[in-house]
Amino acid sequence: MTEFFSQLTPNFFHRAFNYTGSIGDFRFRFVHDDDTTIHAAVYTKLCYEKAGDVEERDFPWNDEGVEELKAWLEERFQAKTQA
Repeated sequence: MTEFFSQLTPNFFHRAFNYTGSIGDFRFRFVHDDDTTIHAAVYTKLCYEKAGDVEERDFPWNDEGVEELKAWLEERFQAKTQA
């Protein structure tokens, strides 16, 4: 698993309301609107607002949800960087 993704924990998402990052051309965005849901998006090359390949998914903000998020991020990272 990508080192950054493996370090994600439920507590990580208290760092900021809106968190963006990238690994090369693979970009990701996490937003939360309460303490129950993490809204995640992945895309490539452009900013979130302009990217044409945005994939979004919501995850519960708990241990199980963060594990699902990490697996989804790794899956999307592998798919988008091998394409």
